[in-house]
Amino acid sequence: MNGLNNLKTNKIMKQTAVEQLGIAFRQWQKDWQNYEETGKNKPVSYDEFIKPFLEMEKQQIINAYDDGNYAYGMGIKEPEQYYNETFKNK
Repeated sequence: MNGLNNLKTNKIMKQTAVEQLGIAFRQWQKDWQNYEETGKNKPVSYDEFIKPFLEMEKQQIINAYDDGNYAYGMGIKEPEQYYNETFKNK
């Protein structure tokens, strides 16, 4: 997917998964409207569309947890363990 970075004050700033999802979702909606009007180029399903953004969010959370542990020397849990215990449905 293109356009995942945003230029601000001449610096490339990463966008969060939610920001990227918002931008991509508008295009996905337009793609569906176009498909409904023309019957051509059917977009992916919602489940397929959102899957990479959920993975991005997971990785951002894991990275942030890992960065915090490293910066503060806490090392309480492994980042993946933290994510699974905090965000996975049981």
